[in-house]
Amino acid sequence: PTNMARAPETLRLDGDLQKLYELIWKRTIASQMESARLDRTTVEIEEPSGQTALRATGQVVAFDGFMAVYEEGRDDKPKSGEDDDDDTTRLPTLKEGSVAKVDAIRTDQHFTEPPPRYSEATLVKKLEELGIGRPSTYASILTTLRDREYVRTDKNRFYPEDKGRLVTAFLEQFFGKWVEYDFTAALETRLDEVSAGDLNWKVLLRDFWTDFHLATSAAGELRTTAILDALNESLGPHIFPQKEDGSDPRECPLCHQGQLSLKTSRFGAFVGCSRYPDCKYTRPVASPDASEGGADGGDRELGVDPVTGQPVSLKIGRFGPYVETTPPGEEKPKRSSLPKGWSPASLQLEQALRLLALPREVGVHPEDGKMITAGLGRYGPFVLHA
Repeated sequence: PTNMARAPETLRLDGDLQKLYELIWKRTIASQMESARLDRTTVEIEEPSGQTALRATGQVVAFDGFMAVYEEGRDDKPKSGEDDDDDTTRLPTLKEGSVAKVDAIRTDQHFTEPPPRYSEATLVKKLEELGIGRPSTYASILTTLRDREYVRTDKNRFYPEDKGRLVTAFLEQFFGKWVEYDFTAALETRLDEVSAGDLNWKVLLRDFWTDFHLATSAAGELRTTAILDALNESLGPHIFPQKEDGSDPRECPLCHQGQLSLKTSRFGAFVGCSRYPDCKYTRPVASPDASEGGADGGDRELGVDPVTGQPVSLKIGRFGPYVETTPPGEEKPKRSSLPKGWSPASLQLEQALRLLALPREVGVHPEDGKMITAGLGRYGPFVLHA
């Protein structure tokens, strides 16, 4: 505001303009006021017989400070499923020994649930609590997680990808010291000291590099099999979850003789059978839809192509689910990967036949008479005019 004396209630503005001016005015005034003081409080209420006890944890305002004028989120009610920490719940001012009036009694059934997935806001909040990163680096941290495909985002929540799990397991196994929260927070503090001129940057770099260089040299001399063994043990519960019938989760579902384990190729990590090349069973590191698509590995027969009479199958490979059939007179089968968003569990024969019919001719271009074809590539559907 150009004049602090021009309070919002003294002006006559239209709807949104009034709200915008009020927001700007209140935040400007609040920025010049004292900080608020909140006491974290636990309230315990017992009924006279002592058989029932209730507890509430929250905050009580000890001094309003700037909150007397403006409070972030005061008008925003938490939506269902969003982060609503009991520790930040505002409690009324109470005195020890006060008598609480029973307004109503309502019974609710609650089940223990895992903590919600991190959103951008809750992840940044956690980084702040751990002392990792700075406001200027939070955006780049989130961008890096996405760009390197360590995580995917669904409904504004982060979900770890296989690549992210593998990298995390590798770092924890062979570079545990450097990925600990305390180490990262301490390094951030020392970097602040360098920025303030209180610490020589060469001293910081020497202290960091001496041990780190030894660790990288030792890791570089490890055999691939040793690394895979360590990752197999670390990621075992994720890659090979226990089965309801109690059978061995590592037993190969194709040959029933070999053991499944983590393997690598030039295309990345995958799960394969120990009897390779006699058994060529493979699947992705994590296949959420595999158990839905069919027995064990997700392979199942969808039906018979009415034109060729050949069977059409759904299979789970190292790069994901795909459909397959062998045309008459040909040795090699024809395959087509399932597009992103397609579920192997609900895939039907008609859908598989449409995929296997690609690429197909759409028609002739009216200007040059050349054929136009439609197909499905690694980046999705496309139309080609040669």
